[in-house]
Amino acid sequence: MLENEIHTYIEAMQERQHSINQLEGDRFLESHKKTLLFSLIETMGKGVYGNKFPSKATTFEKFILSFCEWEHAERVSIQQLALLLELDESSKFNYMRDKVFKELRELSESSPLPFSHDYTIEQVKSLMPKGEPKIAGVDFYTLKHVHLLWKNRNTLVHEGRTKDMARRSDLEEYPHYLHFTRWTKNLEVEYEVLKICYPVNFFNSLVDTALVNIRQYLIEKEINPRGNYDFGELWVRPRRRSDL
Repeated sequence: MLENEIHTYIEAMQERQHSINQLEGDRFLESHKKTLLFSLIETMGKGVYGNKFPSKATTFEKFILSFCEWEHAERVSIQQLALLLELDESSKFNYMRDKVFKELRELSESSPLPFSHDYTIEQVKSLMPKGEPKIAGVDFYTLKHVHLLWKNRNTLVHEGRTKDMARRSDLEEYPHYLHFTRWTKNLEVEYEVLKICYPVNFFNSLVDTALVNIRQYLIEKEINPRGNYDFGELWVRPRRRSDL
């Protein structure tokens, strides 16, 4: 029965999550867990969508938005917005720059700083110069947290490092900003910045929520998630005659 197949699939995902959280280690443990939890989220996206979307990035973002109930996923990072505005010094961004920098200075006093302070898309649009879609050549839509999460995934998977600020804590559950100060050897402030932090518990929360939601989705849509995987012995995909 289809429901039994779905139940078995959900159990397999839960077993993998449990195994990831049993890992032990020292300095790089946080990054290793995040890498594997990213992989788990992606494989669930595969089970739900198969090859429906043209890229892994699109599949990932659609999955997060549809099943993970991350309330700040589509907010624009004020920290990333400020860094972009530092690069584009043109006068047309003066109003936006003053507004963002003022708010950031006021917010930087509190740490950790939740993403609830970040801008909505409409708020950013209201600050943008008329007819100007980009800042320093970058579309501000790419500063949405769901997209930044994917960027962090790419750095972890392909470069073995994380772009967010790694902190080992079992108490933090939600992503946030932390105030970071780099000091010189003479104990002078070299620079100060807010850094994004994604706790491991946040990834587990995404997985837990998704597992509940995809179960119902798969049943309602009558999707056998195993059907979206290739379990054959041939590791390469043969070309169709129409492709030759």
